[in-house]
Amino acid sequence: MKKLFLCIFYLLPYFQAIGGEIELNPVIEGAELQIVNLGSEVEMRWWGGGHLEESTDGSTWNIVSTKSPFRVPLSGKNLYRVRDHWKGRRSITVNVPQSYRDDESFPLFLLLHGFSQGADSFESYFKMKPLVDSHDIILVNPEGTRNSLGLPFWNAFGECCDIEESGVDDSSYLRGVIEAVRNKLNIDASRVYVLGHSNGGFMAYQMACEHSDIIAGIVSFAGGSISDKDRCVPNNPVSVLQVHGVVDIVVPYVGLSEPFGVPFDGALNSVETWAEYNGVGPFNNDVFASLNLVAFDFGNDTLRTRSPGNGHGDVELWSIINGSHVPLLTNSTDGKSTRLAEMAVEWLLKRSKFD
Repeated sequence: MKKLFLCIFYLLPYFQAIGGEIELNPVIEGAELQIVNLGSEVEMRWWGGGHLEESTDGSTWNIVSTKSPFRVPLSGKNLYRVRDHWKGRRSITVNVPQSYRDDESFPLFLLLHGFSQGADSFESYFKMKPLVDSHDIILVNPEGTRNSLGLPFWNAFGECCDIEESGVDDSSYLRGVIEAVRNKLNIDASRVYVLGHSNGGFMAYQMACEHSDIIAGIVSFAGGSISDKDRCVPNNPVSVLQVHGVVDIVVPYVGLSEPFGVPFDGALNSVETWAEYNGVGPFNNDVFASLNLVAFDFGNDTLRTRSPGNGHGDVELWSIINGSHVPLLTNSTDGKSTRLAEMAVEWLLKRSKFD
């Protein structure tokens, strides 16, 4: 009924601008429980990271699954629902441009913080919010869950950085974020993007692996992909921009292999892998341009290499020559954002899903 109402609403002759901020709970509003008939079984699928509860009478409910999907015999007659066990603590604020109208579709951006960083802290550093109005985009800065020390994190690929092995399904949660926003606002389905720093960069790669049906492109800033290619099998091309400091000692530019820690692909290996995934390989590592992204590093400090995919599945690497894990970024031209944030957004906006 909710979808029917929205479809009717879009046909009305009056359209209302709602620029500013709106609050959503993606664990519930992005869940949308789906039932798939598999013959002798039915499979229940939902997004948002909520828990699936079962009841025989509608009054007493028990948790039967903490992760999607979940299967039951076709002959079963029990009731099922998705519940928010975080009790609203994973709600999000959606930043909507003042130009928003329901009769126009707008690009959606998710900005993912790094380990221990938090959404507000990363926004203060990266400065994405000023681009909401200047570039007519919708922005969500979701927050990861917190470990026993109170440090926020994303559970990316199960390896970075769920140190206490909580098993939280952040991939499902972030898909729920996207679905919740799409249910509320008119989102351009061909322009849904994820940008992440460090732990958030790893999470951006996981979203590209597991949700290539809706993700048009990602930016991984000081993150990396996983070395196990069997665990990442995207069904559709996803444009990838990897930005990495060459002297990063937290997430090394060259990656990491056993026995030195949890293995992950370095910057070059990550883009080489995704060039193959997208069918634009082998990756061309010849420098074609340079940029100035770091403050007080006079002249162009960043080298660009790429494997173009004609706007669909492009893969590019920006190597910051003297860049650390958290380099001091230079400001954008108007001084309200950072040049990296502005250029990353503009790079993504030129890439979309297939028409």
